Amino acid sequence: MTIFFKSMMFIAQLPLSVFIFFQKKNLSFNKIMRLQAPFYAIGVIFAATLVFYIPHAKAAFNESMAIDTKAISLANNVTADPPGTGSIHYNPAGLSLMGDGAYISFGLIPVLMDKKGRFEKDNSRIGFHDFRGDVEEDPLAGKETKTRTGNMFIPVLNDTAEALAGPILGLSYRKPGSKWTFGYATYAQYAGGWKFEPDDPSIYGGKSVYIQHLNYAVPAVSYRINNNLSIGASFSLGQTVMGISTDVRAPNEIVNITKVLGDATQNMSNPIFDLTVPFPLFGGGIGPYDYVGNLTFDIRDDFSPGYNLGVLWEPFDWVSFGLCYQSAIKSNMSGRFAWEYSEDWQRMVSWSGSTAIMQIASIIFDLPYNVEAKQTGAVNATVEFPQIVNFGIKLTPIKRLSLLGELHWAEWSSIQEDNIRFDQKIQLLQLAKFMGYTDGPYNMVLTRKFKDTLNWGVGVEYQLLDWLQLRAGYENRKSSTVDRYYDLLYALPTMHYYGAGMGIKWSDIDIDLALGYMNSKKNRVEAGSSSNFSSYVLGAGVQNPYRGLNYEEEVSVYMASLKATMPLHLITDLVFDLLPIKFGSAKVKKVSDLNTPVDLSMNFIDNMRFENKYYFIENSD
Repeated sequence: MTIFFKSMMFIAQLPLSVFIFFQKKNLSFNKIMRLQAPFYAIGVIFAATLVFYIPHAKAAFNESMAIDTKAISLANNVTADPPGTGSIHYNPAGLSLMGDGAYISFGLIPVLMDKKGRFEKDNSRIGFHDFRGDVEEDPLAGKETKTRTGNMFIPVLNDTAEALAGPILGLSYRKPGSKWTFGYATYAQYAGGWKFEPDDPSIYGGKSVYIQHLNYAVPAVSYRINNNLSIGASFSLGQTVMGISTDVRAPNEIVNITKVLGDATQNMSNPIFDLTVPFPLFGGGIGPYDYVGNLTFDIRDDFSPGYNLGVLWEPFDWVSFGLCYQSAIKSNMSGRFAWEYSEDWQRMVSWSGSTAIMQIASIIFDLPYNVEAKQTGAVNATVEFPQIVNFGIKLTPIKRLSLLGELHWAEWSSIQEDNIRFDQKIQLLQLAKFMGYTDGPYNMVLTRKFKDTLNWGVGVEYQLLDWLQLRAGYENRKSSTVDRYYDLLYALPTMHYYGAGMGIKWSDIDIDLALGYMNSKKNRVEAGSSSNFSSYVLGAGVQNPYRGLNYEEEVSVYMASLKATMPLHLITDLVFDLLPIKFGSAKVKKVSDLNTPVDLSMNFIDNMRFENKYYFIENSD
């Protein structure tokens, strides 16, 4: 709190400090006032960062959710109405709508996820029995799960933070009169992560998870063919990272047998068996609901390229069409892993090598017999993000009103499985073959078989005042998860996405604000329905921790965003004026002649566009 209040005091005193500084430099009052607006904008965004950058989370935050403020307010329905420098992602052809000269956009998108659920016993099936014949009750039955704790990877620092927030940074430049516009951006195209408390029942489906793809360098270019047609392309260099920590248990018949036989032979002794197959069998065994161990790995690929291609066609003043293709992104990640095993597991492995006969049998059946409390080594995996096609239309029936529609297709079916490859035999996977697992001790394979999605959305923009535009949007986001392979690691149910926001023209600065809300109706997963979650079939999947449990969940995601866009010279002038040594003016030449006067009755964005098209014009206010 002390740091927070000191930061707020700094922001409050910043304009006065700047005034005193420039006064000492004998600068004119007009110059000070011209710089005051960007100072306030930077201060507001900095304050918002402090307020919103707190522990948050999400389940599977993907497909362009936290990239641009205007896009959030319109629920991503922006392909035909590209959002300034955010066009670099949504439709690179939209860069042609930016004004002559150089512009910069910067801001922040904090995220909060509220995920909750409940595990219930499947009363239609009888559970496992102990050696006395009594039914064993799953300790997770009747338990609730919930989290609001996020998890994200911090580049450069190579560390994680219990928060979720997306950065906004974009630049554009066009030489006055040129048909070419160049841009640059940094944004998180895919991101998500969470953490559960140690006693939460969801720790067996993903105790701590983060997966994200950050495009750290995205150069872009657009070309205006004529006054009605533009094309564009962007090329991204990205970093893909994934980190998972999950507890392991194995509720199935084979594991239960080890416990039944182990309990039945406790305190038994026989000289013959002590030299061959010692008691208790399996070292006492492992119960079907017992903790077996923990898997943790962190992998990354610092060079994951991709590209976007876009077209923007505005045949008439009242209609425009946008089309954007976003390429698939394939990441070959590598890193380190750690398998930690429980004491029960270690006793069972020790039993497998306790006699010469047991060692020979273990070698024949490729079973572990050397006790290891922890296995560590190298691991690698290939992750692919799908190719995406967006098509949008914008209608302007009256000058102050714009209506937007969107279709969004993603080829999630390209992802059939996850294959985590280890550099050594994993003891747990060696034993898994007796439960029907067929992918060997070096690979942990999880079947996905995602399905393609076709989402639709609508949006509206209304010019309430010459300096104020209101926005709202809705998107129906279909889930790519197949019920048969549902799990807690990647699955996100079908969501309804609502956005609202506004655009404000303030001096030479454009300020965008937005709120986004996603919500799923209660999603129920029946016991036995998913091989990655709760199947009754032995060997259905290597990860099947909730056998015999029904699960019901509800997910809500909240987003807030603030972005400022301004001529770059407002920032560079400020920096150069603060330097003790002057290097000349950094000001970028602005548009000085307009072929068509500005129509202030047009909508907010059009008010800032050359010939009612470009994003900024001089004296547009």
